[in-house]
Amino acid sequence: MTKHQNAPLRFPRRLEPGSDMWKEIAGLDLSQIQESSWVIENFLADRSTQLCYGAFGTSKTTALLKAAWSVSQGIPFLGMKTEQRAVLYLDYENPADVLKSYCLGLGINPSSPWLKIWDRAAEHRVPLPISKRLQRFIQRCKTDTGKYPWIIFDSWTSLEKEDENQGHKVSKVFREIRSLCDMGVTCTVIDHTPKASPNSQTAVGSYAKMTQMDTSHSFESVDEQTDWFNLSRSRKVYRVTSFLKRYAPKGVGTFSFEVEGEEDEKGRWRISSLERTNDQQEVKNLGVVEKMKSLIRYHPTLGKKAIATLAADKEHKIVKSRNVAYDLLEQGIAAKAWESVELGKSHKQVFRVLKGANSSLPGPKEIKIRKRRK
Repeated sequence: MTKHQNAPLRFPRRLEPGSDMWKEIAGLDLSQIQESSWVIENFLADRSTQLCYGAFGTSKTTALLKAAWSVSQGIPFLGMKTEQRAVLYLDYENPADVLKSYCLGLGINPSSPWLKIWDRAAEHRVPLPISKRLQRFIQRCKTDTGKYPWIIFDSWTSLEKEDENQGHKVSKVFREIRSLCDMGVTCTVIDHTPKASPNSQTAVGSYAKMTQMDTSHSFESVDEQTDWFNLSRSRKVYRVTSFLKRYAPKGVGTFSFEVEGEEDEKGRWRISSLERTNDQQEVKNLGVVEKMKSLIRYHPTLGKKAIATLAADKEHKIVKSRNVAYDLLEQGIAAKAWESVELGKSHKQVFRVLKGANSSLPGPKEIKIRKRRK
């Protein structure tokens, strides 16, 4: 036996409980950390930084004012559950008369003890995230209500007045906002897309905004309708594409809402309603499921591979590929849209649409499903 074979192992050595190796080094203590929760279901996470952005005129302020009112009263926002808490809306941009119009149209009572809208017409200047006045309010809110507030900043351009394309300046503002989140505050920043690229998938300026936010929500206009028999009314539909990157998989939280407006007897336009509407992607997904149900009903003896092949072929075009069809078949079983059964002595796996799930399905002729060749 050689000298090296008798030598003790140098790594890893046994670490004694009393070791001071980690002295002065902070560690993660799970027992001291609250689990994630939603202030607005699948939209606004507690103690997070949220970025809501879009082109000018995509109803960001309208939607966030409605959300602020809903949270302050503990009522659903566009069908999404809320957790009641005090809300402070800091508006650096909109004229007071515009805010009044929003409040009247949306049914918001700004004198509610749970909601305060601080605009630029107030006696004192609208505070920035580092304001001592703001920090004192936060502590009083926690003492009086038992919860930290939700603070909305409208908009980013008033928080960062220098060159927004410089990442270190963006990071400076985020450090200030994140310090509030570390205190327990939930923060939302409203922002815009670049003027030259209003349909951009990122906010204006540095990409650092997108990387440092806990969640981001892109607002876009998807439909606008005019009532030609009543030109004093309008209807617009907006889509909110949510990226809940730290809290939920991609695609969760995306929704659409419609805003209706009308002109009063003095020629002033006001919002008459803001409601959730069917999202285009939800409608598209529903159409795919309905076509798959019809395919299963028309071919009750086909196995998984054959059904998936038909769903992805050029004539049906229900899904893009056979692998996508496989996933859809499994998801349909989990969602109880159809079930998997064994057929005959060979125990071949086939599918059956469940009762109650096919009451409004289109028939085979309606979607032009071809017969299987013999």
